[in-house]
Amino acid sequence: MTNTLNDSELRTLLKKTKSMAMIGVSASPLKASFFVARYFVLRGISIIPINPNYEGQYLWGEKVLGKISDIDTNKRVDLIDIFRPSKEAPNIVDETIKYLKPLGCKTVWMQIGIKNKKAELKAKNNDMRVIMDKCPKIEYQRLFGELRVAGFNTSIISSKLDL
Repeated sequence: MTNTLNDSELRTLLKKTKSMAMIGVSASPLKASFFVARYFVLRGISIIPINPNYEGQYLWGEKVLGKISDIDTNKRVDLIDIFRPSKEAPNIVDETIKYLKPLGCKTVWMQIGIKNKKAELKAKNNDMRVIMDKCPKIEYQRLFGELRVAGFNTSIISSKLDL
């Protein structure tokens, strides 16, 4: 299981992403899914929160949906971010292909610790990009210089920040 996108491709992907469906988002500010979603909301990216436990509540001005099929068919979805156990990924990818690919979704992103070969193959066989075991927030910060400002080695050498 490999992530085949290089840094330049990841940077382009993240720059072009305007909306994300986030599966398993939490309403608790102590949970990673909450602050990852909030991070992107603060950067102007539309987050579609999905979690049956919070269905009907509002997070960042968006109504939390219970399942992928509840997403309005007039909404564009660029990327799906999965905050669920690895074993659930194949079913989530099936729903993504059925309901979100027609809405423009071309990328399946599985968070840190989430890897599933079956899900990866399903997505790739449907011409979707797959990123596993990485966090889009961390990658965004690494690629756009936010981690560098805090003193982290991002392995990116540049005399100019690409913001």
